[in-house]
Amino acid sequence: MKYKIYSSDGQDAGINQLSDSGQLIKSIPISSENWDYREFIEDIYKNGLGIVEGADYVGVTTYTEARKEEYPPLEEQLDKIYHSGVDAWKADIKVIKDKYPKTQVGITSIAPIPDWVNTVLFDKQKEEYIKAKTRLAQYELSAGVKGVIGIEKIWKATDGGGVYVDKDKIGYIIEPLPIEIDGERNPAVVADEAARAAAQTVINNTPQAVIDSINT
Repeated sequence: MKYKIYSSDGQDAGINQLSDSGQLIKSIPISSENWDYREFIEDIYKNGLGIVEGADYVGVTTYTEARKEEYPPLEEQLDKIYHSGVDAWKADIKVIKDKYPKTQVGITSIAPIPDWVNTVLFDKQKEEYIKAKTRLAQYELSAGVKGVIGIEKIWKATDGGGVYVDKDKIGYIIEPLPIEIDGERNPAVVADEAARAAAQTVINNTPQAVIDSINT
């Protein structure tokens, strides 16, 4: 699966989703309201920018420069003459000369990935990082939450006969879930551990630049 930006009148117009063989699957508008566009963002978040290619553009150059780019290195040309003869070498060179006749020619090149793609990926990484941090901030089901659950009176002896003093009573506000039920791992605990592990993986894989943008 690959995505290729396409342009119109010099502006990015949309995204073509391509099969592994390069066949067009669908064209996707650049719009956050579009479901396919949101899927595109999910895809580059999971698989990186290597699955995206910039738009094609035609640059005008001279025929001499165009030919020079395609001529084999001199060593390969001499090797061709030695092994196959001058006529075979001439045939290879003629193909390139015919491809670029003596005039200015348009060379199709691939533009860099546009900045907006990097921006939407950055924003997605930030969104997922914040969600992961929020998930890890939740208590572990198998540990519960222990804290102050009330005040208790403690008798303290004094020279005057003693007094009652207030003391925080520490206990479980939310009781931990049992790790096992009938000899099997508690499914709720298993699911909680998996979700926390996934959140930690997101945090570990988030680029430092994204984290810094949140912290500052």
